[in-house]
Amino acid sequence: SRPHEGEDAPARGEGAVRRAQLRMAWQRRALLLAGWLWPTISQSEVRSSQAGEVINADSAAAALSEVPYLGCHGTPVIPRLTWEHTKVLVDSWADLTLEHARVVRKLFWAIQHNDMLEEHAVDCGFGLALIIMVALRAVDYDDGPEAARPAFNYLQGLLGRLQPYREAEDAGWGFDTTDLVIYPNLLGLEPQHRCYGTKLRIFVYSIKDFTRGVLHCQHGQWGLEALVPHWIRRGSCLTEDPEEADFFLVPWHTWCDRMVFRMNQTRNEISNVYVKLMRQQRKLLPHWSRNLGRDHVFLFSDQGMNFFPEWREHIPHSIFLVTEAFTPGCGASCFNPWKDIILPGHTDYFRYRRMRERNMPSEERTLLFNFHGRHPGLHSLYKDNKVRGKIIEIFTNKPDVSVGGFTDDYFERMGMSHFCLVPMGTSSWTNHLYEAFFAGCIPVILSDEFEVPYQDFLDWPTFSVKWPMDDVSMNLYHFLRSIPAEDLSHMKSIVDAHACWFDYHGILEKEGEECSPYLGLIKSLERRRALLSPRRQFWRHDSE
Repeated sequence: SRPHEGEDAPARGEGAVRRAQLRMAWQRRALLLAGWLWPTISQSEVRSSQAGEVINADSAAAALSEVPYLGCHGTPVIPRLTWEHTKVLVDSWADLTLEHARVVRKLFWAIQHNDMLEEHAVDCGFGLALIIMVALRAVDYDDGPEAARPAFNYLQGLLGRLQPYREAEDAGWGFDTTDLVIYPNLLGLEPQHRCYGTKLRIFVYSIKDFTRGVLHCQHGQWGLEALVPHWIRRGSCLTEDPEEADFFLVPWHTWCDRMVFRMNQTRNEISNVYVKLMRQQRKLLPHWSRNLGRDHVFLFSDQGMNFFPEWREHIPHSIFLVTEAFTPGCGASCFNPWKDIILPGHTDYFRYRRMRERNMPSEERTLLFNFHGRHPGLHSLYKDNKVRGKIIEIFTNKPDVSVGGFTDDYFERMGMSHFCLVPMGTSSWTNHLYEAFFAGCIPVILSDEFEVPYQDFLDWPTFSVKWPMDDVSMNLYHFLRSIPAEDLSHMKSIVDAHACWFDYHGILEKEGEECSPYLGLIKSLERRRALLSPRRQFWRHDSE
């Protein structure tokens, strides 16, 4: 499968080698954790069994073991060595696969099954908190938010108890919980929002097999397939009355399911799901016939149209929410600007916040521009990507420029650059564009067919540059160098002010200043609604 553009650089700013080492280390530990799990034992058996091995520890470790929640001596359910192996999750817990989360979830299940949460909190509270943080993704996906919410609420209480004990880092438990800030929203624990006061009403079909695991499926640039339906469900614009609905959203976490179930489109596995859905429309989409699907909305992120080539037969008049106007292998017919809407790609929160942390003031930036990602010298799918090849060929070793493949300090280089080059990837769009905003880096779009989102109300020329692909040369270098410092500072301030339009987690939206990708969607749907007339099959008909 093709790499998605959001993965052009390592997720945590680490080099490719270091990232591979971390994955291998976790996989080794995961095998140890999974191999430990024996058949379920009863609570009475647990409480009557003998404690595990006793080890000799040096004086420092012995002192730490006396600190509340840091003993980690082990229990009959979680032996001491398992607590020790769990520490490998400290730096990577927010960026693990669902498969890994399911391994750790087995530990959490064993503790819950034996009704021993508090015993394990007292024995190794930091270890238990880490297990829950990792397991939540699997709990939400496999058992639903109803099961994940109480686990998260318990975690919040436990973290409150652990907060005073700063010795945790010395003991190897120094995990960062900042990424949990988005969990209450994703688990449906926050109050209903007002959908920016829109009068639109949107009916979201309930197709549970297609929409499992928002906590997991919100990851990656295709995360909008989970986040958009979730946002509507949590808002005042949701309606369960089809008679008052302006639009009907058909949700499916297509990309997420493709990765979880390893669906292979060369065998039509993905399109078969869509075709089956449309063939059962009377049952699954009972309001389709009201307007022959013209008021139905489908989400297709990252070349999604290629996963359902039969769309022309089944849903030609429906509204498509897409990330690109020109999908390779699909052509211009896959996007109709009169009905379809371009949405920004999604940036994972843990990537977003690290870029924000390294967003330097304009006067402290020392690089003119940067580009780091896949290019013809690194990946076979990019061997014919001329624009990326020219960037590497022309700008390598030029003064005040940083270009190349993966680098350990990717986020830092973005934050130190006045401009971020945004060349086309394997298709016209790339998530490099939206990441540039979080780094406060003026985007230079080098993709002729890249149609940017929300052009109806965002003045893109004021905060970005779009440069012809066939003129990637020193002309670009000299042009960017010629821009006065005060203009750079002004453009950067506009970039920073517009970053909220691409923030799917609502962190940047300020009170009284409405600005988010969801607001952009609502504005776009309001325009479509004005053009949408109800289809009347008969008129002036009576029985006489």
